[in-house]
Amino acid sequence: MKRFLIILLIIILGIAGCSGPKKGTPQIDNTVDNNVETVEPDTVEKEIVLYFANSQAQFVVPEYRTVKADKDITEEDFAKLVLEELIKGPNEENLYKTIPGEVKVLNVEIQEDTILIDFSREMYTKHWGGAAGEDMTISSLVNTMTELKGIKKVLLSVEGMALNIEHVIVDEPLERMEDKIYR
Repeated sequence: MKRFLIILLIIILGIAGCSGPKKGTPQIDNTVDNNVETVEPDTVEKEIVLYFANSQAQFVVPEYRTVKADKDITEEDFAKLVLEELIKGPNEENLYKTIPGEVKVLNVEIQEDTILIDFSREMYTKHWGGAAGEDMTISSLVNTMTELKGIKKVLLSVEGMALNIEHVIVDEPLERMEDKIYR
């Protein structure tokens, strides 16, 4: 009987020792503080329209995307963000890139209703060429940029010189090309 009581006492003490926190152990506060302010992010979502080539390279087709931008982004920086999305290429299966992925946007400048865009030399060295490819690149750029608020004309250059991929020299600002948009 003595043995039974000792074993019972050891079991009770063992259970009692496991049931609560040890002295000096920090307590976790599980309460929720409802007074914490949520910080609004410094970005906003904006819908943009990008134009990519159709399968026959006869028309450009709009693709809508939502991008995140800083709340106080400049018009030039927003235009550059749109151009970078255009360079990434389409998300939709039946649309095709119009600008080689290696191309960099060197400078964007807005003067009244005209946007001036300067690209890296990869616009020449990596471009697939051909009259249709060149036409799709120009149509894509002009129609995408004229979707931006206040932009009516687009002047394209490569490292400071007029755009001249293969067949066309762009030395004057171009206006929106509605006839190139697939309807």
